Amino acid sequence: MCVPSKLIVDFGNDDKGIGSGSDQIAPLLGVALNQGDLTVIPLVQHFTEISGPDVNNTSFRLIFLQTFPDSDYWLKLDNKVPVDWENDNEIPASVELQLGKNFTPALGSYVDALVGVGGDRSYDWGVGAGLRYNY
Repeated sequence: MCVPSKLIVDFGNDDKGIGSGSDQIAPLLGVALNQGDLTVIPLVQHFTEISGPDVNNTSFRLIFLQTFPDSDYWLKLDNKVPVDWENDNEIPASVELQLGKNFTPALGSYVDALVGVGGDRSYDWGVGAGLRYNY
């Protein structure tokens, strides 16, 4: 049995308001429910530090992933509700909308928009771009 995990390496920009100042490991448990080109993924992911300041939070996520096979594009909506166990159980929820394109079965790129939700949000909004490698 394999437990998927995410490794997060922080490059020390927490003084600029970017990152947590901690390198982290984040195992997750989820299931993918597929109906045609739409996949719904409820999952739970726990983040803890492997070096740096304490991180101890659990993120409850509900992901909707719509693929467009004729064009190799995808659209993802990721609703995140993390509980920060180190900080009075704050719940800084967020929503991420992502549009991406696969160039090969293993490589794609994306742009995303993020919005913080609620009074405990860790950010108001953000945009990003990235590469995705599927192995």
